[in-house]
Amino acid sequence: MSSPLKLVHKNKKVLFWGLLLVVVLVVTAATRKVRIIDKSRQLMRSSSKQYRTRSLDSINQIFVHHSASIGQTAEDYARYHVQSRGWPGIGYHFVIEVNGDIIQGNPLTNVSYNVAGHNTRGIGICLSGDFTRQEPSAAQLKSLGRLIAHLRRQLPQSLAVNGHKEFGQTSCPGHHLEKHLYKFQ
Repeated sequence: MSSPLKLVHKNKKVLFWGLLLVVVLVVTAATRKVRIIDKSRQLMRSSSKQYRTRSLDSINQIFVHHSASIGQTAEDYARYHVQSRGWPGIGYHFVIEVNGDIIQGNPLTNVSYNVAGHNTRGIGICLSGDFTRQEPSAAQLKSLGRLIAHLRRQLPQSLAVNGHKEFGQTSCPGHHLEKHLYKFQ
């Protein structure tokens, strides 16, 4: 039979390890969470045009873009795409602002315009900035990683990650962002 002192010591150890496990699980869950600000109904849209839709199982690519501009936001891109390009709405599913905020511009079921000839199978993610001239912020890269991980958890199929330039004559997403994309393969 164990002495009462040994039982108290054993119970303290069990309690310590149990609490440690809870802390690890909470921290792990918090780091996996991604905060997405859904502006898909707030950003400018055409009053007469709509994007086609698709089933989620048709998606197998994530296309990474840069805005090729400095100091602009998802609202600016939506206005430009609708007013100047004549599109139904913003061309990206997500925009990652300089501060790391992830803005959802379209539902994943929308076939938005971001890589000509490949839109049906891709998710467009644009990081605000001109990455031919500047580095993406640390917050943007962290949010990009979290968003890609989130999308891979949401969709059961494999999702390749490529820069826009892999599918067209463009420098997008800029060499300062492109050099980071290997981290998300």
